Amino acid sequence: MKTVWVLVPQGVLDSSLSITLDLLRVAQSLLASSKSPLRFDFRVLGATRTVRTGGGLTLRTDTTFALATGEPDWVIVPALGEFGSQLDEHLRARDAVQAQALLRSLAARRKCHIAASCASVFLLANAGLLDGRSATTTWWLADDFRRRFPAVRLDESRMVVRDARLLTAGSAFAQLDLMLALLAELAGPRIAQACAQYMVIDRRPSQARYMMAAHSRRHDPVVAHAERWIDEHLATGVTVASLARQMAVSEKTLSRRVQAATGLSPTRFVQRRRVLLATHLIETTRLPIDEVAARVGYRDSAALRRLIRRELDTRPSALR
Repeated sequence: MKTVWVLVPQGVLDSSLSITLDLLRVAQSLLASSKSPLRFDFRVLGATRTVRTGGGLTLRTDTTFALATGEPDWVIVPALGEFGSQLDEHLRARDAVQAQALLRSLAARRKCHIAASCASVFLLANAGLLDGRSATTTWWLADDFRRRFPAVRLDESRMVVRDARLLTAGSAFAQLDLMLALLAELAGPRIAQACAQYMVIDRRPSQARYMMAAHSRRHDPVVAHAERWIDEHLATGVTVASLARQMAVSEKTLSRRVQAATGLSPTRFVQRRRVLLATHLIETTRLPIDEVAARVGYRDSAALRRLIRRELDTRPSALR
């Protein structure tokens, strides 16, 4: 029988914790009523035997970080609802320090899989588990994450990212997507799909459509200017060379500053702007896809369809 540990830090986001526990229970019930020999159990761990959630509820844990024994197959860290100075304080708090020590110990055993979403991804990164690896977190914390953990390959457009035995997800409700991905491995794709159907969960492979159009402007005036200029000239065509000329910098300097501010190359930066504008037009107008493609700089819709498929893992028609 496989084992899952749910690590619950103080102040855990109630919705993310509920999503985690509900999906684990539903999966257990579906396995029990099926002919599958697969089974798993799960335990809830905290720094103390009682944990206070972000919403003020009290949760009694099964055991504590310090007293936990055995080696789980999966460890899940539901989302924290903190950011800025509050997140700084929490990462230094006793329960977070204990959780990070436990996570490092489990990661060193090379068997356990570890999953986290939203601000809890900061907990994994602060423990050193994500250095040199790919990850995601909620899109509106991405700039802060990138400044704190430059060794992590962050892609905040993606809803769920797997790198070896580590699974990370975006904002708090991306815990749904993280749990379905986890259950597909733990209990099999059929059970994961059944959980999605019973709980009426739509799969959302990308965070790109939810990202603010101007989320990078506050950090670099050149990148902010570039972003505005791209948006105003997408229909007439934008190249990296033309963008560098407009910004009065070399292509090398443009590349360095865009990478530092957004984590993207200039080419991907332009393509991201195309996706954001195209998604907005598709979702808010009845324009034909060919017309949308023209407005974001493509001569035909085939290139736009490929871009949306790559960035959002969906079809333009599915956005309407």
